[in-house]
Amino acid sequence: MSAKAKKAEDDFHAAQTAQHAKLEEQVAKARASAQERNNELRARADQAKSDASSWWRDVQQQWDRQVQQIRSNIETKREEQDAKKAAVRADMAEDDAAFAIDIARSAIDEAEYAALEAVLRRERANELAGAR
Repeated sequence: MSAKAKKAEDDFHAAQTAQHAKLEEQVAKARASAQERNNELRARADQAKSDASSWWRDVQQQWDRQVQQIRSNIETKREEQDAKKAAVRADMAEDDAAFAIDIARSAIDEAEYAALEAVLRRERANELAGAR
């Protein structure tokens, strides 16, 4: 039964990872496509020599600044989310470690109790054997 539970958990994590990887791939493709289109527009503006091209270059420069700001904001948010997730995971790992230490301490206490009880019973058995 625990093997089935472990398999279900592993399958769930694999699905999440696959979805995450697919989403990251889509994001990368969209960003590359946007960058390619942006480069094409810049190349066209650079080729034009009229007053309109001067206006277009200004528009393009403004657009470039906006795109960089948007991307910067996205990266900042991603880092914040990653940092928050990492902090949550670290908290959980610390809680797990503390619990494992508590279990280990309890096991040591139980082992000490069992050892002392065994010694006491041996002494009692020896006393009873000597009284015969």
